[in-house]
Amino acid sequence: MPSQRCGAECAHEGCRVALSKGLRRLRKVVDSRFFKRWGSSERKKAIWDQEFGSGDWRYLDSTRDDAVYGYLARHCAGGTILDLGCGSGNTANELDDSAYSQYLGVDVSEKAILMAIARSRRNGREAKNRYVCADVERFVPDARYEVVLFRESLFYVPVSKVLQLLERYRQYLTKDGVFIVRMCSREKHRAIVRRIERHYTVLESSPRTDANVILVFR
Repeated sequence: MPSQRCGAECAHEGCRVALSKGLRRLRKVVDSRFFKRWGSSERKKAIWDQEFGSGDWRYLDSTRDDAVYGYLARHCAGGTILDLGCGSGNTANELDDSAYSQYLGVDVSEKAILMAIARSRRNGREAKNRYVCADVERFVPDARYEVVLFRESLFYVPVSKVLQLLERYRQYLTKDGVFIVRMCSREKHRAIVRRIERHYTVLESSPRTDANVILVFR
């Protein structure tokens, strides 16, 4: 009996430890999602730096087949791009070199920016690709752009602040410039999609049958 009791106690303790670890992981995920949207710039930077530094986003290092590049090429047409939430530099290094003349990527993560700079240097694009480490909710451009791009980044802004942010960046579009927003799920982010469709003129969008969504608007 003592050995059976000991085994049961050990099993119970093992379950307790596993549950505690699981709850800590869940709390970390919940905190990360909350503070990416509502945290201070410093808190956001710390979270994103940790994730990029640990390789959490490495699985997205190659996205050359993404449909967003066709939209960018059509609407940029050799002009300039402001990429808000640029990450480690996919867009600036995978978009056809002839599709744009100048590119500025902005991201709150210093680690992501350093990766993007190194990647542009390896690809011989350091002369036309520039990067700034800043919170997109606070960044102030110093030029106008043919395209202002939010690629998998707009949904990190609280829904209640999306229109305010878009209106602020609207003044940095050229006369015929456009916003391009790409998000991984039309359904999950339908509140943002609806706000855009109600308040802007949508010039082009991905098929509604697609799981993800791309919107071109001004």
